[in-house]
Amino acid sequence: MLETEVSFVDGGREVKVSDGILVEGLPGIGLVAKVAVAYLLKNMKVRKVVRFYSPFFPAIGYISEGKIIFSFADIYVAEHDPPLLILYGNAQPSTSYGQYDLCTKIIQVAKDLGCSTVLTIGGYGKETVSEKRTVYCSSTDEKLLEEWIKVVDGVRYSGQIVGAAGLLTVLASEAGLKNFSMLVETAEMAPDFFAAKRAVEAVAKLLNLPLKIPSAEELSKAYLLSLMEFEAV
Repeated sequence: MLETEVSFVDGGREVKVSDGILVEGLPGIGLVAKVAVAYLLKNMKVRKVVRFYSPFFPAIGYISEGKIIFSFADIYVAEHDPPLLILYGNAQPSTSYGQYDLCTKIIQVAKDLGCSTVLTIGGYGKETVSEKRTVYCSSTDEKLLEEWIKVVDGVRYSGQIVGAAGLLTVLASEAGLKNFSMLVETAEMAPDFFAAKRAVEAVAKLLNLPLKIPSAEELSKAYLLSLMEFEAV
C-alpha cells in the first residue's frame, strides 16, 4: 500500500530535544501558516532533520526557472528554550487517507524527537476581516487553551479545521501531546501577508521568540527569499 516516505538527513535520527514544540507551517488558506513559518526559518538558527514525501501530494510539478521542485514537508530543529521543531512544506495531501497517513507520521517522528506540544496555524477565510485580524483558538487541553488564548489576544473557535492544522491537533492529543490551534482571519488573497504578520506576532508571544515583527511588505520580501533558500533543494 502506498504510504508517506520518511527520509532523515545524515545524523537526523540521533537528534533529540527536550519538551520541544512543533510549529506547523504547511500551505493552506491564505498561505498564512507557510508564510509565517518561513519567516521563523529565515530568522532563526535551524537545522533540517527529516523530509516527508507523500504519494498523496497533489499531482502537480512545481517549476522554478526550469528546475522541478518536488512536493515535500520538512521538519527543522531551531535552537530556543524550549527547542522548536518547525514543520515547513509546499503541499498537503489531496485525500483524507493521505492526510491521515502524513500527519500520523509527522506526529510519530515529532514525538520520537522529543516533542511535547503541537502548535498549528491556519487561515480562516472571511469576506470581511478586522484591521487587527482576529485569531481563533482551539485545543483539546482546556488549561492550555485558557492560558494561551490570553497571550495571543484570541477568541474561542467553533467549527471545522480542515487539513493538517486540524488533524495534527487531534492526532497530537491521541498521542498524549499538548496541542493548540490558531486560525487567523484572512481575506480573499494568497498569500495574505497581513494575516501572516498576525500569526508571526502570535507565535512570537507564545514562545517568547526574539523576533522583529515585520511589516506586511517586509514579510513578503522575506517570504520570497525563503522560497529560494528552503525550496530550492
